Amino acid sequence: MKLDTKKLKNITVLYVEDDADIRKQTQMVFSKLFKNIFVAQDGVEGLKLFKKNVHVIDVIVSDINMPNMNGLEMIKEINKINTSIPTIFTTAHTEADFILDAIDLNIDKYIPKPLKIKELIIDIVDFVTKYRQLNNMEKLAKTLVKKTTDDANLNEELKYSLDLAQKENRYFKTIVDNYISTFQIDKNGTITQVSSKFCRFFSYNEDEILNKNINDIKCDSSSSESFQKLMLTAIHTKKAVAGSYSLLTNDNVSVKCDVTMTPKYGVDALVDGYIVYLDV
Repeated sequence: MKLDTKKLKNITVLYVEDDADIRKQTQMVFSKLFKNIFVAQDGVEGLKLFKKNVHVIDVIVSDINMPNMNGLEMIKEINKINTSIPTIFTTAHTEADFILDAIDLNIDKYIPKPLKIKELIIDIVDFVTKYRQLNNMEKLAKTLVKKTTDDANLNEELKYSLDLAQKENRYFKTIVDNYISTFQIDKNGTITQVSSKFCRFFSYNEDEILNKNINDIKCDSSSSESFQKLMLTAIHTKKAVAGSYSLLTNDNVSVKCDVTMTPKYGVDALVDGYIVYLDV
């Protein structure tokens, strides 16, 4: 995936890492790409920097295990100030307890170490762009709510529904991303989105699978059908279809799984792509 340098130069990052070597190397790369970068060696310094620069920081990238104050504790304090800032954790651990804590704290993603810098930078741009769009929608919604002065109860309902929808979207996104092997394709079969679970299970990096055609996902020679045939069936029926496949991971390990392909509709009520779920 090609990086948009104009977007990079419009982003300010708070980077928190206690490992001096990793911090120095990553800071060197970030400083050349982003508009500005604030660097801290633990959660205490990170929290101070955030409080001081709350109005200019666009995204937080932080280690989780650090002295004095770890990443989770730091984000808990930051959430008291601002809950609408994208947060990415870098960690050597992927325990379920961490994922559950991350859901509670609205963490957008965790990336295992050693870091793949290009993947991390793509995630930063992606999340900052999405949050800015969300914030613009929130501002518009709040403006509309503010103008509706005739019914105070309606105002409260709108505010509550907006907050609830935001929390639910973040919750389900984290669950799907970390626990379900899934990806999305456009109507031409090009892969447009992929979950972290799929990448981990099938040994892909995001940049190795995104923008590829669905037929680039290798099937075992024992599979009687192809993804293309399943996609054609879904196109003709315009409903969810399923099949059993023996797929190959990126390391050429055969995995038997049930595949479900569900149509995805655009604003014009026409099918503009498909969501693919893999039950392994």
